[in-house]
Amino acid sequence: MDDNKLKQLVEKVLKKDERLWDENKTDLNETLLIDLVEHIDEKVIELLLQEKSIREKFFVKIKDVYVFKTNNFRFFIEENKVDNSFTDYKNRIGLTDGKKFLKDTNDVVLDFPYKDCVLEGGQSTEEGTDTYFEYEEEKTKTVKGEKVKEEAGYKEKQGKRKEIFFNQVLAHDEIDRLFDHKALTNWKRFDKDGEQEVKEIKRDEDGTIKENLIIKGNNLLALHSLKKEFAGKVKLIYIDPPYNTGSDSFGYNDNFNHSTWLTFIKNRLEVARELLSDDGVIFIQINDIEQGHLKILCDDIFNRENFHTTICVQMSHLSGVKMAHKEVKLPKIKEFILFYTKSGKIKLTPQYSPATWDEALERYKSFINKKGFSDEECNKWEVITLTQAMKNEGIDMKDKKAISDFKIRNADLIFRTAVNRGADYSKYQKDKISKIVNPDESYYFIYKNEDVNFAADKVMEIRGKKTPVVALGDIWTDIGINNLSNEGGVDLRFGKKPEKLLERIIKLCTNEKDIVMDFFGGSGTTAATAQKINRQYITIEQLSDHTEKLTKRIRNVLNGEDSGVSKDNDWKGGGDFIYFELAKWNEKAKEKIIACKDLKELIKFFDEMYKEYFLNYNLKIKEFKKKVVKEENFKNLSLDEQKKMFIAMLDNNQMYVNKTEMADKKFGIDKKDQKLTENFYNSEK
Repeated sequence: MDDNKLKQLVEKVLKKDERLWDENKTDLNETLLIDLVEHIDEKVIELLLQEKSIREKFFVKIKDVYVFKTNNFRFFIEENKVDNSFTDYKNRIGLTDGKKFLKDTNDVVLDFPYKDCVLEGGQSTEEGTDTYFEYEEEKTKTVKGEKVKEEAGYKEKQGKRKEIFFNQVLAHDEIDRLFDHKALTNWKRFDKDGEQEVKEIKRDEDGTIKENLIIKGNNLLALHSLKKEFAGKVKLIYIDPPYNTGSDSFGYNDNFNHSTWLTFIKNRLEVARELLSDDGVIFIQINDIEQGHLKILCDDIFNRENFHTTICVQMSHLSGVKMAHKEVKLPKIKEFILFYTKSGKIKLTPQYSPATWDEALERYKSFINKKGFSDEECNKWEVITLTQAMKNEGIDMKDKKAISDFKIRNADLIFRTAVNRGADYSKYQKDKISKIVNPDESYYFIYKNEDVNFAADKVMEIRGKKTPVVALGDIWTDIGINNLSNEGGVDLRFGKKPEKLLERIIKLCTNEKDIVMDFFGGSGTTAATAQKINRQYITIEQLSDHTEKLTKRIRNVLNGEDSGVSKDNDWKGGGDFIYFELAKWNEKAKEKIIACKDLKELIKFFDEMYKEYFLNYNLKIKEFKKKVVKEENFKNLSLDEQKKMFIAMLDNNQMYVNKTEMADKKFGIDKKDQKLTENFYNSEK
């Protein structure tokens, strides 16, 4: 059979696999096809085996077994592109990892950094730097033409952070068990009286869990474990992921390159979308290093038509070290928040920002003197200027406070008019105020054939005081970003987001009792704010230090701490939350490796590692122990590089204990935790 006929036959056979085609079955996704055959996808191989001509061309029979000639097939596909193949890329724009489109790869970035990551764009003027001291010998230097002697001693220095993170990119054939439900341990309930035993998991009438949850563990695996209970039920997701700046070193740092960062984010956003309700929304905060690429990635995952807007928010001030290089670059004080809906359905609650009278109501210069007449007798009202009204009241026109108080006090009488192009008011008297009644019996007023807009509609009570307000758009410069380090009663100097920011986002898109999620829990701002404004929340965090501070912060909230948005929402405390962890196994080994202080400790731990934990099946353990660790090249590696090699030996499918295996005594999960795990997944035996 010639190549052209064989090509047509391959196309016909592959039509049976819907994964490989667009909805009209006209465009073959060749990149995905190659990926699947390289990983010996059973469905594709079975289809190819069914046709004799294809079988003879791309398989070799060894005894009773057919062996697929992967390279031959790949070469054939590349040389004889199926008509309209995606590999032509003529009409396709997207992100690639250098070889294939990101949307076509099944690679997963599993690991998360093992220690705190400082994000550039936080509220400090010293982002991404460490202070350290270095001893310097006595030296002489010239200052303004004169020689000055500097004494020997320790000098304070500033340097870029070079934190080390252990990230692993896993291909499709390595993740077969990763996304199974995980066993859940260390259950605790906290309320204002402290730690309590978890005796039940509350649910509503349709079975949805109605508990605030703080979960410790890898966020990708936790998200997959949450799918059974929360798919389609989360109203809002806010995340503040690592920014991959190079100074926060998102390798989560320099080892964590651009394409890997995108894959890391992609994995999590794909499952996040499944958790959102049909009218759900997601907000992703980012700076300008990856903002453009993240937008393209989100267009793929959430669909471009579901992009709502990009909010630009001021997150820093024009001060500090960022001003040192203002002659060569503009100081960065902004960040972006990408806002997507799941399905295009959305109903917003408009948010407002305090303003001066002139900013909000400068054009409101008319005043109604009702002269004792009711709304039904509005044609007897007198219209005068605002200035005349104040003079009639005896207001000193030089007294700014008296003027302001008068305007606020009489905002329901101060107005301006606006043209309503869809209405015909020609039958009404122009020089009189008229009342227009709507079909639902609500009503409004007109004057001079235009709608009357009262200043009172733009005056709101904020922090117990009435003030003019302006409706918010997509540029937010009014978020308080000072003195955040101790907000919530926990000290986290860098990267903490203001509660005011989260309050605005949550109130914009949710109602009380709706579920809010943040799977980069960090300092706990999302959970703290949600607790104070009566939303249910789910927060995931892996880093031990962050989890400890996060839990402490929410306990402070339950006890009525009064920072952040507490006063604005009359927060006095109360409520509760449940804390639990994904049950660790190989993750324990990883933590022990990280804790080793030198190579001697690493080598000592090796015996325990291969006896107690799950290692990659293809390791040559004896050779490593007897030969590799003794080689000078290995000894000369940095301790961090040595740790990376040890961690690479661990089987990534066994980082956490699967629910189906939690009864195995080797994992040490007690009966109570097993029962609560079954209860959580609503699968009591």
